[in-house]
Amino acid sequence: MLPKTLVALLAFALVGCGINAATPTPMLLPPPVVTAAPLSPPTPTSFIEGLPARLSTPDPSPNCPERIAWFFNNSVAECAGQALTTWAVLQRFERGVMVWFQEGGRTFILHDDGSLLRPVYEASDGSDTPLPQADPNIVPPQGMYQPVLGFGKFWRGLVPGYEWVRERLGWATAPELGYSALLQCNTAGGPAARCYFTGPRDEVLVMTRGIDRYWNYWQGPVR
Repeated sequence: MLPKTLVALLAFALVGCGINAATPTPMLLPPPVVTAAPLSPPTPTSFIEGLPARLSTPDPSPNCPERIAWFFNNSVAECAGQALTTWAVLQRFERGVMVWFQEGGRTFILHDDGSLLRPVYEASDGSDTPLPQADPNIVPPQGMYQPVLGFGKFWRGLVPGYEWVRERLGWATAPELGYSALLQCNTAGGPAARCYFTGPRDEVLVMTRGIDRYWNYWQGPVR
């Protein structure tokens, strides 16, 4: 069990959370090295127009020999890997988010359980079953949505081992959105390894890449 002082430091410093398959129990990990709080969200104009300049300006840190720049104003002292552009689909739920990346064909379930370390699960489906449309027998409350297609398979428990998804995430609060996402990971290993990606409103989310993984919003919506 972690000392209370370390948990307090973790609560102040950590801006990322996690991935496990099926239904593992998340474990506390040492916090990644964070040297500053995230910056305030830029305006839509500054985020988009500043992107080419950020990506073309080498990282000045002598501790990052490849000097690769971040696609956003990253306030943490960590070295960047190459930024990728990938098609993504994201849907928000009452208690979390589901996101799919064409890069690697991976689906992630980001559960907002109210904890400091919000768990992430990587979902996989090796079956050839068709992607489901809406089930007329599943009627969402007013203002909510029933997920369909790939997200619907996991949410409705049509993939063995994921019967827990609907209970944990609740109803979708909006239809799924497809968009072009920016995805960039740092070069660290262990619990400090993490990736950042943009949501459909240019918000930036972070997921750690250790054995136990967590997530959080790094930067709020821009649009």
